Amino acid sequence: MKVLVVGNGAREHAIAKKLEEEPIELSAAMAKLNPGIAALSTNVDLFDLTKLENYSKYKDIDIAFIGPETPLSFGVADYLMDMGVATVGPVKATARLEWSKAYAREVLTDNGIKGNPDYKICHNMKEVKEFLDKQPEVAVKPDVLTGGKGVRVTGQHLLNRQEVEDYSAERIKADGLVVLEEKLVGKEFTLQAYSDGKNMKFMPLVRDFKRAYNNDEGPNTGSMGSFSCVDHNMPDLDDEAVEAGKRIMRETIKAMRNGDAAYKGVLYGGFMVTSDDTYLIEYNCRFGDPEAINVLSLLEKPLTEVGYGIVEGKLPSFGFEKQATVCVYLTPEGYPTSPLKDQPVEVGEGIGSEIYYASVYDDNGVIKTTTSRAIALLSKGDSVSIARRRVYEDVDKVTGKLHYRTDIAAGIQ
Repeated sequence: MKVLVVGNGAREHAIAKKLEEEPIELSAAMAKLNPGIAALSTNVDLFDLTKLENYSKYKDIDIAFIGPETPLSFGVADYLMDMGVATVGPVKATARLEWSKAYAREVLTDNGIKGNPDYKICHNMKEVKEFLDKQPEVAVKPDVLTGGKGVRVTGQHLLNRQEVEDYSAERIKADGLVVLEEKLVGKEFTLQAYSDGKNMKFMPLVRDFKRAYNNDEGPNTGSMGSFSCVDHNMPDLDDEAVEAGKRIMRETIKAMRNGDAAYKGVLYGGFMVTSDDTYLIEYNCRFGDPEAINVLSLLEKPLTEVGYGIVEGKLPSFGFEKQATVCVYLTPEGYPTSPLKDQPVEVGEGIGSEIYYASVYDDNGVIKTTTSRAIALLSKGDSVSIARRRVYEDVDKVTGKLHYRTDIAAGIQ
């Protein structure tokens, strides 16, 4: 079987590593060479992942897995499907759930799905000012993909109303509109699910750690690590909140089936539990990173079988290994504000954890850092504390000018 993986991050390395368990011939399409993915691949191509014509060479691929959001937003899934390639990833019309924050809110509103906070899609500054009069504490969201760096929140990034108005005006000028939402305060959690357009299979719950430094201090990052529990739940999260999140996702999939197209692929929902309800923060139309590392390591079904089930609208029955997982990211020193780049990284011997390469490159056999997260390590165990001990035993075996948090999953049994 010929399989294609699109993307070059740790998320795609996790997909490739799961596929390696099967007798396949793997091709990789990457914008930059990921040495971990390359080592698993028979064929490697480097090109701009948003240029559809670059994919014309893959007509003989049996099934493709698209990792990042940007190719999905450019219609790569549509292009591959039009060539007859079974493709795991939503088409452009349904991937709009991620690349248009306004569209995601409208799907819920137009279909009577409970889960939206108070919000307004603003096309001019008069509308911005009217909403701020009602909701002075807001999240300001661009209506385009911004690599996770576009959302700005009152009190964290925007210190006063003038800064909110200035940023809103900037986004309206660039994009034609901006989405303002009431600022939610509570506990965040995420849900990931496979969808075949009708049925959904939810994955184990994973919690990640966004802040750069211990004790959840410092600037936000792509994520410094994550964990999942043996029972696939979270110890401090009410079942009622989780069920509310699942309801919102199921109703969204049902609504889209009656609209643009059936949603087929991975859907990632970010939620906030407040004192009065559970709200959708945003949708992502692909695996999270590092959450993909946690859940794919536990998947008990061949990934191609799950993939074909998604494409054919017949999601198979499958489960996840009853193990805990802990993932720790190593990043360049100074990340995320002033990261050291082009620094050598050496992966030592005797590492029992699974190794996933993220944003690194191979310079004549030497692995070097870029300005983003470098390497993720994952361990499993019969409890979170066991998995945590195992992964931290291996962290210092990866050497270089690197930084990592020492408190990922601390205190969790």
